[in-house]
Amino acid sequence: MVRFQTMTPQEYKTNHRNFKIIYGFYPTPFGNCLIGITSTDNAIIYLGFVDKSNKEALTELKSNWPFSELIKNIGNEINEIIEKIFFKQISTNDSILVLMKGTEFQIKVWKALMFISDGTTITYEQIAQNIGKPKAVRAVGNAIMKNYIAYLVPCHRVVGKSGSNKYKWGTKRKENLLIHERKYINI
Repeated sequence: MVRFQTMTPQEYKTNHRNFKIIYGFYPTPFGNCLIGITSTDNAIIYLGFVDKSNKEALTELKSNWPFSELIKNIGNEINEIIEKIFFKQISTNDSILVLMKGTEFQIKVWKALMFISDGTTITYEQIAQNIGKPKAVRAVGNAIMKNYIAYLVPCHRVVGKSGSNKYKWGTKRKENLLIHERKYINI
């Protein structure tokens, strides 16, 4: 079960000294990833797949959280989180905390993604309707594109009305994520 904490960009500017970001690079069934968690409550603030260099991925993490100090992981906290996310089915007894920083609209879109069933897809248009903004399809697409917590905030479950299958971390990976999820449906 994924639990949400949210903050606006302004709240981040005001409160960024309250936590540091612990980060690390880890292998997953879908390729290497970079994960960042808060030093206070291990909330995931970034989870992205690394297809380029580690340095480029770290630059993206830093650009999303520019005021926070980054500390390379030396403990086991992140290992346990990675294990929960990618190497076993998350049960209702498990809890993974994410901290999403964005506008009110973006947060509404990201929360709506959490209601898409594992292994299924819906359109950007359906998301816009689900959040009560049926004409905001393009804005929904932009918000989804700015999701910086891959897999857990499942933007990979959204497709274009025409069937387009874009994904920040590659369409093949998107297909593999959906196939992986389908393995656990009705277990």
